[in-house]
Amino acid sequence: MLEPFVVPPPTLDERRAARIAEREFGTQGTATELGGERDQNFRIDVDDGEAYVLKVSSPADDDASLDLQTEALRHIQRTDPDLPVMEPVPTIDGSPWTTIEDEETYHVRLFTHVPGRPVPGQGLDAEALFEYGAVVARLGKALRGFFHPDADYDILWDLRHVPELRSLLDSVTDPDRRELAERILDRYEDRVEPEFDSLRAQVIHNDLTLDNVLLNGADRVGGIVDFGDLTHTALVSDLVMAVASVMYRREDPIEAAQDVIRGYVSVTPLEDEEAELLADLVAARHLTWGVTVAWRLAEHPEKTDAHSVDGVDDGWDLLRSLDERGLDVIGRRLRAAAQSGAVPHSRTDTSELLSRRREVLGSSPLSYDDPVHFVDGDGVWLYDPAGRRYLDAYNNVQVVGHANPAVADAIAGQARTLATNTRYLHEAPVKLAERILATMPDELDRVLFVNSGSEATDTAWRLATAATGNAGAIVSENAYHGITEATTAQSPTIWPEGMDPDHVETVTPPIDDVHHEDRTAADPVQADPVQGMTESLATLEKRGTGTAAWMFDPLFTSDGIHPPHEARTGSMVDRVHEAGGLVIADEVQAGFGRPGESLWGFRNAGLIPDIVTIGKPMGNGHPVAAVVTRSEIASTLYDRTGFFSTFGGNPVSCAAALAVFDEIEKRDLLSHVVDVGAYLQDGLAELAAEHERIGDVRQQGLMVGVELVRGPEMREPASSEATAVVNELRHRRVLIGSTGADGNVLKIRPPLVFERSHADRLLATLDDVLSDLPRHG
Repeated sequence: MLEPFVVPPPTLDERRAARIAEREFGTQGTATELGGERDQNFRIDVDDGEAYVLKVSSPADDDASLDLQTEALRHIQRTDPDLPVMEPVPTIDGSPWTTIEDEETYHVRLFTHVPGRPVPGQGLDAEALFEYGAVVARLGKALRGFFHPDADYDILWDLRHVPELRSLLDSVTDPDRRELAERILDRYEDRVEPEFDSLRAQVIHNDLTLDNVLLNGADRVGGIVDFGDLTHTALVSDLVMAVASVMYRREDPIEAAQDVIRGYVSVTPLEDEEAELLADLVAARHLTWGVTVAWRLAEHPEKTDAHSVDGVDDGWDLLRSLDERGLDVIGRRLRAAAQSGAVPHSRTDTSELLSRRREVLGSSPLSYDDPVHFVDGDGVWLYDPAGRRYLDAYNNVQVVGHANPAVADAIAGQARTLATNTRYLHEAPVKLAERILATMPDELDRVLFVNSGSEATDTAWRLATAATGNAGAIVSENAYHGITEATTAQSPTIWPEGMDPDHVETVTPPIDDVHHEDRTAADPVQADPVQGMTESLATLEKRGTGTAAWMFDPLFTSDGIHPPHEARTGSMVDRVHEAGGLVIADEVQAGFGRPGESLWGFRNAGLIPDIVTIGKPMGNGHPVAAVVTRSEIASTLYDRTGFFSTFGGNPVSCAAALAVFDEIEKRDLLSHVVDVGAYLQDGLAELAAEHERIGDVRQQGLMVGVELVRGPEMREPASSEATAVVNELRHRRVLIGSTGADGNVLKIRPPLVFERSHADRLLATLDDVLSDLPRHG
């Protein structure tokens, strides 16, 4: 395999090249020598303006390899005649090549000249990179049906031979580079080598770098040259060569790689196994170049030209940066590009994006004082444009993890098949409704599909008013239930100053006694919530509205996260029913396994609501929500106005929700939440013993509230400190939020796939941030 790098290339002069072109091929013109690593190439310009390339091949190339290249070019011209590949020109006697005698016997061929020039990758924009990737895929597609008896051409550039680089490592004298090379090889042998022979394979070009894919003045592909490395190997290797070629000397090499990948998959989608190994294969390609150059310089310096060495230091620097970022992190970004479809785009700089957003979205809220820009996600991790990862301990929408493959595949598969509405029969909404009801009390037997939590709670309110004939609502003191007109009125946490709807009364959450201990005058024990409910019901009756429903989040998230006291909550439910109202459990934040022991928070409180609303995590990011109730309650709305949602219950949304149910069951996430939740609780208890700022820790499963206070005795809400902690954690790449009437409760609600190791990182970082806060103030 190393023979082509050892055998000296031909050394003809331009005059002799011109004579060979005329004598052997009948082409009279002026010869100008071009570059070449193993071969010698001359441009032949003839008087009529035509141009050709005379190639004098390395002695290492025999008749079989030349026939392979000739037949491959002919096959490409038949299958994709628009590809700008060079065309073989026969000799005067009709042969595809001739031979000459010099110091060695050399094969000589003539090809039509293709326009373009080699262009460094750092100057190419996203559209040029996208087209480059698409052309690489087209060439592979054109060679798909090509077969040749000598296609197993053994060459080191074939990525299957990467482990053989170990025999050359003595030539890598720099100890840091040697250690890096061994680390990359160890990973390759562990991850790639066992899978390589199972990847899609065919005859490929195998060296589609920007030296061999020529660009025109507009930086678009004008020609494809040098088929000397053709061999039968993994199809994805062509993409790997192209990706590696564009990464040098770029501010964001991964973004450039992604643009090439997007172009490639617009023609030939990658299989999952190929996408999974992309980062390792790209690193292996960079390593192959660095090691072989080091070997050639050590063993045959007289046969190594400057062109071969140019940029090799940049290559090692790039490989080191990839290693420091982490190939797993880079692999995530490359896989995301492989799955992104066919639309090329340039990623916007964060500051520019922020400015543009303000122009079109106005004061639409952003998390954190320093907004964070994400481009990718995986499980509990989010990634910014630089590839830095952030631990997501806040987002309860992606309940089974960011970019969950099972959910994504379900959405894509159904979207490619059918997306319609529930006025037509389809299995998906029926199956999903059955799946939901199987988790609910027997009394609840009807499902209404909508698109969001706000729509669900709004529909629940319509059901309650229709079923009871009443118009009054009871909610907790700092509740949040949605953004529609009706649900905004039932969301005190977002009431503007002066808003106090006559038909809405608030009650204190039914907090467990353990969270009332050691309160002082500055933080008094709250009023009896059962008595408060009795008074609120009476107030609504006096106003003439009566009570249509008590709507509550079973974990009272917006009130500061308060897992309810079962007996008190049951008594409050009884009071509502006695007054003729219904009970609505808003599971949009608390549901889908977050409580741990059950899918639903109301189950842990020992309740049977009249109506349940579910949303947010239901589609793991896809908009889908539902209302669950009794048939007689549903009938009151159907009988009065009917009910239909154009998108509610569409097959794509239902496929997403069904996949979420599958993931929760298959991965036993309820038990997992109990285990990790208990582990996190123990860790937070240790922090509370060390940090006087922590006044209370309230938790159920993976819904956690850490209350921050000022002063160990007065326990004044530490609102500004909570804001500072949330923002400092963001800068240390751990994401949480805050909640409660005073905004002093740290809200921790990670995806349910959160592991103990992730909890360790959260706890350690929170410990550091709390330690940096002033002790008093």
